[in-house]
Amino acid sequence: MIYEKEKRYIIPFADVPAERAEMPEISVDERRENFTEVETGFPEEMAIKEAKRCLACRRCLGCALCWAECEPEAIDFDIPDEELELEFDEVIITSGQDNAFHPFNSDLGYGNYPDVITDLQFERMLSPTGPTKGLVLSPRDGEIPARLAIVQGHLEDDEDHLLSSLILGVNEAILALDRTKDLEVALISPICQPFQEKFLPEAEKIAGLKLIAGAAQSVQKGEDGQPLTLTYTENNEQKQASFDLIVILTKPKISPELVSLSKKLEQDII
Repeated sequence: MIYEKEKRYIIPFADVPAERAEMPEISVDERRENFTEVETGFPEEMAIKEAKRCLACRRCLGCALCWAECEPEAIDFDIPDEELELEFDEVIITSGQDNAFHPFNSDLGYGNYPDVITDLQFERMLSPTGPTKGLVLSPRDGEIPARLAIVQGHLEDDEDHLLSSLILGVNEAILALDRTKDLEVALISPICQPFQEKFLPEAEKIAGLKLIAGAAQSVQKGEDGQPLTLTYTENNEQKQASFDLIVILTKPKISPELVSLSKKLEQDII
């Protein structure tokens, strides 16, 4: 069955995955005597589902269903294609916001235990605009951790990566300690020579932070409610310790497209 809308004949899809989501709104009582925005916007999860629903066609058939159904009229088929030539004095290539990283030891429990997260996720958690508004909380139960481990995910890497990831780990530890009362943080990683020379003396003075020159090996989870057990090496000796939250220092992964562009422009990626 077809129907007419906006002077177009629309063929309904029988396999649309979900109904359109309803925009959340504050209650009538909350609207009284103020200028608060009534529509609160989609939460992230709902926005993703709605975007997937809108793209349910999977490929453009030229049916104009998207155009006819789009109330804000955001779709304009009359915009012509054009090529622009722009001149710049300098081009800066950045790694973008893909947040992709090279694989690391799967025994560290990332993806299996919600209390094992990456440095990128932890950075988002520490942000005042992040999901926890800057508070350090367990993704599993929302509790404030008492013991936090920041561990190196790429043990055999070059000194440049080790240096940058160690600096990131220390900075994240400082923020976490500043915002969490009585928190204990252990940073476990090989300590490269440049870090030892430039930053180690100052890092060792940070109250609540313990630097361990070692290597994280595996993470195990005990019974419900029990902390994570981290197995690591220090001075060629295997040790174990319990932590409420574990952050893995990752190595960013650059997309092939950016690598190709970097070579073409003879410009480094920053």
